[in-house]
Amino acid sequence: MGKPVVFVSEPINPLGLEILSPHCHCIAPWHDGSETGEIPEAAEAIMVRTYSVTAERMEAASRLRVIAKHGVGIDNIDVASATARRIPVLWTPEANADAVAQHALALMLGLANRLAGADEALRGGRFLERLDFGSVELTGRVLGIIGLGRIGSRVARRAHLGLGMEILAYDPFIDASDVATLVDDLGELLSRADVVTLHVPLTDETRGFINASALAHMKPTAFLVNTSRGPVIDEEALAQALTDGGLAGAGIDVFRNEPPAPDHPFLTAPRVILTPHVAGLSDQALVRVATEAAQGILDVLQGRRPASPVNPEILP
Repeated sequence: MGKPVVFVSEPINPLGLEILSPHCHCIAPWHDGSETGEIPEAAEAIMVRTYSVTAERMEAASRLRVIAKHGVGIDNIDVASATARRIPVLWTPEANADAVAQHALALMLGLANRLAGADEALRGGRFLERLDFGSVELTGRVLGIIGLGRIGSRVARRAHLGLGMEILAYDPFIDASDVATLVDDLGELLSRADVVTLHVPLTDETRGFINASALAHMKPTAFLVNTSRGPVIDEEALAQALTDGGLAGAGIDVFRNEPPAPDHPFLTAPRVILTPHVAGLSDQALVRVATEAAQGILDVLQGRRPASPVNPEILP
């Protein structure tokens, strides 16, 4: 019997392939610069990053036995269709949490210290404009965290213990926190926070929930940071708030459509720091995500229960 075929849609850390290769035949088009294309008909397992796994693609790959997400956001996978076909969907919920928390804090500090503007001024020979780039001291300021799960809780601890910030959190699924004061009303958090950071999955409830109405609750001196999913923000409304002075700044790592179009409103909006969906791409996170996803694939193919299934109800 030949080795099972594993389709790896996008680049991963080599250690992930090292785990799979002795036991599987890995198809990784990116190795030779080829287009990703469709899932091979013979594939029994796939590992994806942003590649879309639709019901149609699953139907075409009739031998598919497991789908592994290289990361945590599963909005690019039709989990309901996979569950209906009794295909386990795996994810790596802890692997990049530290990296994303660090990036959220980096965006927050970059905004508070006006790093992008100061850097641009210096490179443009405008050293004497330095008095225009005084920082906002975060100690004693209020950090509002929307979503106090794996990443949000890490941000809360580090901001409270490391920066001396007061932490408010909104999360209907969390009952208690050792560092955050939980609030039941999102509007209260938005109106009290000096910085708001988003750490929510993309669901029907969160899609576009940071809209013009939500932004109107925020202080004009506040910053907004998003390292979760782009569609949770109404991008046009945020760009307008920045342009009108309704918000002091924003740090954005994720976009509704990626890559963003050349005429995306964030690219010309004032007081915004943009990064290209890199929050989870630390050196150590890339190793953990690739190796955990690879091990999960092997577990399923070899008859073991995987560590982190999204749909555990279909497993024996």
